Amino acid sequence: MTTKTRVSLEEFLAMPETKPYRELIDGEVVEKAMPAPMHSRLVPRIASQLVVHLDATGEADVDSELRHADIDHEWVFLPDISVTKRGRRAAPADEPRGPVQVMPDFAIEVLSPDDEPGRLTRRVSYYLRSGLTLIWIVDPKDESVTVFERGAEPRVVRAPEPLSASPVLEGFSLDLARLFASLHQ
Repeated sequence: MTTKTRVSLEEFLAMPETKPYRELIDGEVVEKAMPAPMHSRLVPRIASQLVVHLDATGEADVDSELRHADIDHEWVFLPDISVTKRGRRAAPADEPRGPVQVMPDFAIEVLSPDDEPGRLTRRVSYYLRSGLTLIWIVDPKDESVTVFERGAEPRVVRAPEPLSASPVLEGFSLDLARLFASLHQ
């Protein structure tokens, strides 16, 4: 639900954190869509595969629902999954409380039935303008992933084609047939 009143970044950051989580998008407080069962099943499966890969390579950190703040644009957002190359952020113990002010390199959003197409389009556009290299929009209903890569046309990937996280993570890909099969077990 979007409020009718615009708020500043400072006002938003002073609000208590709640569930459902809230984001600040273009000065409006927006509740994140509540996850549906398919969303709740896919997010940890994707994140766990990323964790296994990144524990082996050490090239990046993966987070789930981590608050990011872009002070210049007054946006506060929580990607379902975010990946940030190592060395770009402080260690978790050294980071101040509150939103991380470093943009991730790669964001993954898993659609829920309540997601609004216009809001999703604004989010992807913002992510690309803000310097993210790669965005995956996972559609559990359609069993597809729309890939947005800076400087390239969006493309839709479906099984049996592997889903590569290049150029952010070399050597990481998802088997979409296996991933979406987990929804039917």
